[in-house]
Amino acid sequence: MCLVSLIYTSEMTANTDFMDILVVSRKKNENSGITGVLLFFNNNVVQCLEGAREAVNTTYASIVRDKRHRNPLLLDYRHISARVFSSWSMGYVPESSVTRSILLKYSVSQDFQPRLLSGDNCLGMLTELSREIPTV
Repeated sequence: MCLVSLIYTSEMTANTDFMDILVVSRKKNENSGITGVLLFFNNNVVQCLEGAREAVNTTYASIVRDKRHRNPLLLDYRHISARVFSSWSMGYVPESSVTRSILLKYSVSQDFQPRLLSGDNCLGMLTELSREIPTV
């Protein structure tokens, strides 16, 4: 089996029930063998999906078609030898866990603009932020 990691960002449309997306994603990801983590901050999503290539590609294609996501942008796609977020079907980094120092460490400006981040920066930021949240 070929493991891949995919990181994307998108903007959530108005009136999107973000927690509903999270609950459904966790169930679907568990059934598909996908792990990962999701950051929701200032109406932007940054998400890392890990798993078998076909499952990750299918999940991302579904996200791109989902009308609740605006302007999805693929930031990184790579083959991996091991998962970084293997403890979660979808870990969630709440906005309250995001610290300015972590954002500044990985961002190109003082404002959070995920579309300007590299895949490596996103992975580093998500990894560091995930250490602040409990495994669920």
